[in-house]
Amino acid sequence: MNSEKRLMAAVSLSVLIIIAYQVYMKQYNPQSAGPPPPSVQKTVSPTTVQTVPEIDSNRTFIAKELVNERVCVYLTDDGARVNGLSLSDYSDKNGLPQFLIRQGAKLPSLFSISFLPARAGLSWHIEREDSQHVVFKAFLDGISITKIISLSQHTNQLDVVLIFNNRTNNTATLQYQIYNGSLSAQSGHVDSRYIGTDICLANKVVRRGISGKTLKGGELVYGNPAWLTTRGRYFSFIMKPGQPVQSVLVESETRNDLLTSVISNPIVLMPNNIVEQRFAVYAGPNDINKMLLFDPTAHAVINYGFFHGIGKILFDGLKIMYNLTHNYGVAIILLSLLISIIMFPLTRKSLQSMKEMQKIQPETELIRKQFSDNPQKMNKEIMELYKRHKINPLGGCLPMFLQIPIFFSLYQVLLRSVELKGSAFLWIRDLAEPDAAFQLPPAMRGLPVIGASVNILPILMAIAMVFQQKLSQGGGKQLSEQQRIMALIMPVMFGMIFYNMPSGLVLYWFTNTVFMLLLQEVVLKLPAFSRAQSL
Repeated sequence: MNSEKRLMAAVSLSVLIIIAYQVYMKQYNPQSAGPPPPSVQKTVSPTTVQTVPEIDSNRTFIAKELVNERVCVYLTDDGARVNGLSLSDYSDKNGLPQFLIRQGAKLPSLFSISFLPARAGLSWHIEREDSQHVVFKAFLDGISITKIISLSQHTNQLDVVLIFNNRTNNTATLQYQIYNGSLSAQSGHVDSRYIGTDICLANKVVRRGISGKTLKGGELVYGNPAWLTTRGRYFSFIMKPGQPVQSVLVESETRNDLLTSVISNPIVLMPNNIVEQRFAVYAGPNDINKMLLFDPTAHAVINYGFFHGIGKILFDGLKIMYNLTHNYGVAIILLSLLISIIMFPLTRKSLQSMKEMQKIQPETELIRKQFSDNPQKMNKEIMELYKRHKINPLGGCLPMFLQIPIFFSLYQVLLRSVELKGSAFLWIRDLAEPDAAFQLPPAMRGLPVIGASVNILPILMAIAMVFQQKLSQGGGKQLSEQQRIMALIMPVMFGMIFYNMPSGLVLYWFTNTVFMLLLQEVVLKLPAFSRAQSL
């Protein structure tokens, strides 16, 4: 009974830890219905970098739009910058256009410029415009500055051209900071885990994340990048300088936001000299095909972590299944079945090993009772028993070990694939989110683990796991109390762990569990399997 008590204590402690973690993370990073208000999106720059100049609050600013079939860009002469950007192909949880930059965003924002050292704020005005370009102009100490912002016709690419014209008879030196986009987590700690920056330096990618920390003082990464990103869970800004630059500045005020910018090399302007500099920016989904149109090396932005290679294969397989079925829910089910079929030989051996272990269970329990006061002797006798019956005690675990890299890779793929965002299946409205079949009454919301909604799929998965556990154990009287308890507790724990995970991932695990249940129910009874057991 001592071992059973220890088991129950360990299981109870694990459940309490899961509940406490859920409560802690919900309070620490509460979910929000949308991006934070513009006042939260300001930035704090280090002392070596110019803070954004103040703009006259009494002035009425002019707004302009650039639109193609993918992107709608809102421009303002308040800093000659982008102060709103939405994607036509995507919508948020409320069915509204997906904004990467919320309309009315404050300084700094995409294409905001500040000069080093500190200079007075520039007064920009719109010089001319057409359907694809807006030309802004300002003057700084006799230097004419022209900023041309344009939107390509059929892609997610924006371009900015900076033209510095020294109209004086004196040599001038300028250095500036130009901002890439900023991103804020919209779903608490889940989104914040994937907010970061990727900086491509000398064909190597330097990655910085903000999960669990802030970069209030900013971090300067020196070097001349081929490109840099402000990367989120589903969307990113990728900036590509058209000329060598000095460094990249990465900033965050909280654990949920990130802002990147580029520090130019000093520009020497001779009298009556003109210097032109260019930057291109991709603003859109983390879709590898669209990113590759922007830059052939941008595939490095999408990284599935330690098991990236496996994740890439699984993502390609998922896309193939989707192209056949045109539904990501069905594609996930087919991918799960395909993985199960590929691993069937190992699964078959695992089932056989479990069956053999069940057959010698009475002898095993007899040895445990006989040598309960001598664990070393008990283990030796049990191993001898396995040896006599030619049983590998780890044989049933091998498929599970091989499933671990597949599971973690698929977890990353399903959690981060923008293709699943908004994809529906049966009652599931979004495979990238918990299935949220029913909303709880307001008085019941905020319960540990459960939250504000009832998620059916994790419950079905836990029920299927209960049947699987009972079938794999045989259900005989020889089962120990520990095994009976684990047959119930393990599915409950998995249900709690999976409860708030993306429904696409739960759908994969549920399909895998049901398929394994069918294998155990059908394959174990096949004559061929019985003959193989007797060999």
